[in-house]
Amino acid sequence: EQYTSVAQPGEVLRKQQKWTKPLLIVFVAALAGVAVLVAHDRDWKAPAVRVRGHPEFTEEDATPANPPGESATATSPPAETDLSAASEWTAMHPDPAVLKWLDTSEVKPGGTTCGFLTAPLGTMGVHVDSYPDVKVYFCIKFADTQPAPKGTVFTHCGGPGSLSACGINWGAMAGDGYNHVGMDQRGLGRSLPTFATPNCTVAGSSILDDYEDEEAVRRNLRKIKARAHTCFNDPSFQLPAKNNKSGRDYFNFLQFSGTDEVAEDLDRFRKAIGARKLSLHGISYGSAIAMAYATKFRDHVDKFLLNSPVPPTLSMFQMAWDSAHGQQLQYDNFAAACDSAGAACPLSMAPGGTGNALALVMDKIRQMNIQIPLTTDQCKAFFFCTSPTSVSAVYLANLQLGFSQAGDREGFKQVVNEVYTQYQAAASGDIVKFESMIVKSGQEYVAAFIAAVNAAARPSQPSGPQAALPFFDENPDTNSKPTEEERVAGQPDYHVLINQGQVAQTCVWSQSTFDEASNENYYITRWKQAKSTFPNFHLGKSVFLFDSKWSMTYSWPRLTPVSSAASPTTPGIIIGYIYDPNTPYLWAQQAHTAFPLTSLVTSQASKHGMGPEEVDQDCLPILQKYFQEGVQPVDGDLCQAPKPIAWS
Repeated sequence: EQYTSVAQPGEVLRKQQKWTKPLLIVFVAALAGVAVLVAHDRDWKAPAVRVRGHPEFTEEDATPANPPGESATATSPPAETDLSAASEWTAMHPDPAVLKWLDTSEVKPGGTTCGFLTAPLGTMGVHVDSYPDVKVYFCIKFADTQPAPKGTVFTHCGGPGSLSACGINWGAMAGDGYNHVGMDQRGLGRSLPTFATPNCTVAGSSILDDYEDEEAVRRNLRKIKARAHTCFNDPSFQLPAKNNKSGRDYFNFLQFSGTDEVAEDLDRFRKAIGARKLSLHGISYGSAIAMAYATKFRDHVDKFLLNSPVPPTLSMFQMAWDSAHGQQLQYDNFAAACDSAGAACPLSMAPGGTGNALALVMDKIRQMNIQIPLTTDQCKAFFFCTSPTSVSAVYLANLQLGFSQAGDREGFKQVVNEVYTQYQAAASGDIVKFESMIVKSGQEYVAAFIAAVNAAARPSQPSGPQAALPFFDENPDTNSKPTEEERVAGQPDYHVLINQGQVAQTCVWSQSTFDEASNENYYITRWKQAKSTFPNFHLGKSVFLFDSKWSMTYSWPRLTPVSSAASPTTPGIIIGYIYDPNTPYLWAQQAHTAFPLTSLVTSQASKHGMGPEEVDQDCLPILQKYFQEGVQPVDGDLCQAPKPIAWS
């Protein structure tokens, strides 16, 4: 469908029939093949990409192919119609052999429900008869009109670790007219088998007092290495083969639950609901799923949005290094903004400016080895304690100064002003006052953190006649709701287990990337390079990102990387933030190269992932117009944002 006016190989060969000598026949046939390739290259036309500002763009292009309320034409089938799948399947009535919604009473226009997709463990032909089945939990919010006039949009919030509720909620960015879909990918949430097993956690705490402490890093690597082997060999992951026709008695689930398998499960879902195409919105790691799908199933992609993408080539070392670099650039930007504000930002008045003041405070905390005393209950609720009743002030400073994703200028202003008073005490030599301020600040932060977590985990109780009903159904046989990490039906310990040593990230990235380290001394050599290259005002945040990312796959027994993602025929939008340490701007540029028909939209904001926040209000209409009207923005659009400090 992508090629027009191309010379057909048969026609070219018939023109060469006057050549009779065998050698010349071979020679001319070869030339004919070249001619066909040249014709393809010369006459190939890219799919219609309605980009405002393109020389061939007209206002007619800005009009939706199928205006609201009008049916699609025969040449442009509705997104809900699958020309290659059984026509009777729809989102409301999927193929029951593959996908079953749990509560049929919720299957209605405007309703939300969830169910299980049954999928074979793998796809390799030699084992196709032997693969056991796994269960993947999908959730959908049906469009108010069925079939959905704009089709189905799948959203993944990233992590790895985000679950179906997040996909449904963030999918709302696409607007009305879509079925909104989220999933608990293999191993996560309610999908079975689950990664949330004790053997996949890190024994004891995996939180380091200080990510700039070599001995602490070495101790943690040994814990991670031991975990890698106990997790990989956990009996719950050894799935019996259906038969031993291929000579296999069992398959290890941890070699069949990475990013590639998510893309394949997503296409099974597409077929099960009878959809010709899916729209994709991948946020952070979710972009790896979107790119994998567009690479493997490019003919079935409608709208395509990569929101703060990971790189198309998933080298774990390079990702860790780039993240450390991105963190350095972001905090340099914060410090420069404070310095440019002059007296309005007090830290800028310190000798050497904001950066030197931050470094002095961090050095003093390290010298004094300040610990923040907490209660046992606080530590259980906080997750980040470095002993049963305390948390390292160095580590806590990384959280308190964690405004990297918030885009919250007022919050940043408050934190910097607080650091200034701490700087004054440290610079004057008032050690008692300095320690008291650090402890008070840390305890207040922990209390606020726990309160926020509790508020998120305990929504308002129902009122009226149903006030006595529990707000959450723990029974997995009757719960048909989208999954949140804090509340997974049938798995009361899920939240604790999955967060005890980056379990989700370890299991997924080890099945999606390459460039692991398995030698402690080599790892430390590279860690030292990151530490010296990205000093980050001695905050330790850059080397923290490097270590926390690269250590995820440390000493994993068997990597199963995905191939580099790319598609020359997939249009769409890529959102990149210049100051984003989690997915550095470089990765948005690389994704744009791998998907050349996309438009790269750049934001000056200092954050990760475009959402409804105020700082994104310039960019958000671009995405909404794309999803609602199909108009792709000009490649290179820039969304301006104010500096991260807004003192008057």
